[in-house]
Parts: sequence; C-alpha cells; structure tokens
Amino acid sequence: MKKNLILGGVLIILIALAYVYQGPLKKWQAGFGQPENFLAGIRADAIDKIEMTRDGKTVTLKKEEGRWKIAETKDFYAKSAVIATLLDDLRNTSRFALTLVSANKDKKKEFQTDESGTEVRIYQNNKLASDFIVGSLSSDFSSSYVSRPGSSDTYATADFFNLFTQKDWRDPEIFSSDKEGIDKIRLQYSGKEFILEKKGSDWTASKPFKFVPDKEKIGKILDVMTGLSAVDIPEQTFKGTGLEKNSLIVEVSGGGTDNILMVGDKNKEGLYYAKRGNSDNIYLIGQTTVSDLESDLRKR
Repeated sequence: MKKNLILGGVLIILIALAYVYQGPLKKWQAGFGQPENFLAGIRADAIDKIEMTRDGKTVTLKKEEGRWKIAETKDFYAKSAVIATLLDDLRNTSRFALTLVSANKDKKKEFQTDESGTEVRIYQNNKLASDFIVGSLSSDFSSSYVSRPGSSDTYATADFFNLFTQKDWRDPEIFSSDKEGIDKIRLQYSGKEFILEKKGSDWTASKPFKFVPDKEKIGKILDVMTGLSAVDIPEQTFKGTGLEKNSLIVEVSGGGTDNILMVGDKNKEGLYYAKRGNSDNIYLIGQTTVSDLESDLRKR
C-alpha cells in the first residue's frame, strides 16, 4: 500500500514536470531573448485620440460619435477605410513580433526612427497609452521600423509607415446615400429652376413647365448626388471659388436623404469648386460630373 502511494506520488510529480516543460517553461524558452513588445498594451477599442507629428506638423484625430474628426479643420473626417485598417493593425499589435535591428543610437537616422520619423501618440480614455516613432519602410516593403523616444533601440514590426504617414487624412467623400427612396429633385442653374417629382416609378417635371424628363439623365443625377467623391481638396478659403454665387445648386430628397450640392467656378486645372449645403468644406469636382447635373432633362 505504501509502495503504491509512493509510486502514485512520483507519477503526479512527473506529470507536473511534463506540464511545466511543455507549457510555461517552453513558452518562457521561446520568448527568451525576445524584445519586449511595447505596443502590446494598446487596446484599439479604447483609443479616442491619435496624434501624429512629422516635420514639425501635427495631425490630430479625435473620435466623435464613432467617426474620426481631423482637428483644426472645418468639418473634415479621416478616411473610414484607412481608420479601419489602422485600428485593426493596432488591435493586433500584441501578435506583431518586434525584432531588434539596432541598439546603436547613431543608426536611428538611417532607419528614420529619430526626429526625422513620425512620432505617434495613442490616447486611451483621454490618457496617453503609447508613444513611439514610426520610421521608414524596410527593404522588403512589408514591415517598418519603430522606436521609442529617447531609446537607442530600433525594431522592425508591421507596416506602420503607410498607415501613419498619409499624405492627406481628409476623406474626399461628399455624398454616400441610398438613392432608392429619393422622390424629388431640384436644380437651379442658368437663372432657371427645375423641380422634378417621382410618382410610382415615373418622374415628372413640374417647374418651370410640365414635361416628362429623360430617365437616363435622371439616373445620372441620382448617381452623382448619392455617390460623389472629390477629385481633390483645395485650400479651404471661399475667395476665388465663386461659391457665393452658387451658379449651380442641386438638391435631392426623400427616403431619409436630403443632399444639397452647390457648385462655383472652375480653377486653373478645369475643376469646379463645390460644397455640401450643410457644410463649409470645399471640394473640387470634375467637368463630367457638372455636365451630368446641368444636362437638358427633356427627352430627345
């Protein structure tokens, strides 16, 4: 009986040792010598502000009601697709291995992880959660270099370079709406006002006189007014835009949609200044877009 108890105890000890070797010990061995992932503490769902400083200029993104507004702009928000990718990569930072590529402070300039890089500050619940510098892309273009301010170490990690060094964070999207419920169109240009209304599946013009409009031309107007993006975003000043004259005004409404577009003069490149009715953001749209809105609506 005593012998069996001793054998049983030895077996339990062997099982415990096997667990330690295969589990915690093996994990410790695998991680031995690996640099600490100083990005692992970032919790993407708690991020409410991101600051990015490069060449002395800082871009700040603040989360407001689920969207990311660009601070110090009129009413511009960051591109939704870019933000989604950025947050997804930050959400996965704990699985991104950090590889030490240099412990030489003098080599930080080579990797652009010194003051020539982009310093990123991540805030969670209004508190600074992480501060790091994003350097250049690696030679294989699939990863980038990062460092911490004041540290001599430079690491290779995921491609943060293309995420945090956007040329322009402003979203060029002007309208993105459902056109199915729209039942009224108002156009104002060349000193005339046109009003078109939909009854059933048919459109009828009631102003300046009654006529049956061309369905294809109506379709183009609806496409523009529910899915329009700017060709470019100009300097945000009304001087020289012609928007105070509003030579073209288009409004589509119905089904929860009420989109108004105001179009001004051309710039030197032949693009038209434009703005939404409920915003002072100024955009540039193309000649084809304006032609689709100004086309003769009558059937030929």
